[in-house]
Parts: sequence; C-alpha cells; structure tokens
Amino acid sequence: MKKRMLTGLLLAFAVSGAAWAQDKSVIDLNHSFAEQRKTVMADLESDKYREISLEQKSSVVAALNRIQAKLGSADDVSRLHENDRVAVMNDQSQINTILTQAAADSRLVCRREKTIGSNLPQNNCLTVAERARLKLRAQDDTVRAQQRIGQSQK
Repeated sequence: MKKRMLTGLLLAFAVSGAAWAQDKSVIDLNHSFAEQRKTVMADLESDKYREISLEQKSSVVAALNRIQAKLGSADDVSRLHENDRVAVMNDQSQINTILTQAAADSRLVCRREKTIGSNLPQNNCLTVAERARLKLRAQDDTVRAQQRIGQSQK
C-alpha cells in the first residue's frame, strides 16, 4: 500500500514537473521581441542548446526573422492584422517547441561511477541526448551480437 502511494506521488510530481517545464516559453510576445531575439540568438551560439541540430537551428532563425518582418517597427502583436498575428503566433509556438526540447536534451547529467579496475568513483557527465544515444547504441550492439551468435550456431 505504501509502495503504491509513493509511486503515485512520484508520478504526480513527474507529470506536474513536465507540465511546468512546457509552460515556460522561450519567446513571449507580451515582452520586447527585439531583446528576446537577441537573447535567443546568443543562446544558439552558446552551449545552452548544444544538442540542437543544424536544421532545427536554421528553422528557429528563420522563424525569428519572419516574426521580425511581420512586426516591423511595431513591437506589439495586437496591432497586426489577424492573419499576420496568427502567423506570428505559429512561429512563436514553433520556436518555443524546438528550443524547449533542445534545452531538455542539452541538460548535463553527472553521475559518480566506479571505473573498471578501480575503487575510486569518477564523475561521468553527459547530456541527456548523449546518454540516450549511448543507450541506443548499446542496445543495437547487443542485438547484433545476439544475431551473430544465433547465426554461428546453425
């Protein structure tokens, strides 16, 4: 019974944490777009989004340029024509989705692990995406090794 309650609480915290993370917007059109654009461009060049692909990066820059072109000198979305406002909101959503996922994948996770042949633990720091790639590669290698063993026994 206690185990089920604890599992339920952990699941509730995980879901609420994920929902909170998705509510954080990178671009908020209620604030100065010029400043936000400058910040996003600087962040794209730094390690904040180190796991963003070149295609995603160019997509973000193109969306930022489209928003800037639609806004022009006006920094307020409410002054735009409805069609332009919808286009700007769609670009905003696209930017926020790409950058939120890239930030989550770029998060650095460190673990203290004992290396083979030593009793001294060492820090092993990798991004979430790097850990996922290593896990997938290990699974693929295991499957291939099992297939080779199965073929050699025939």
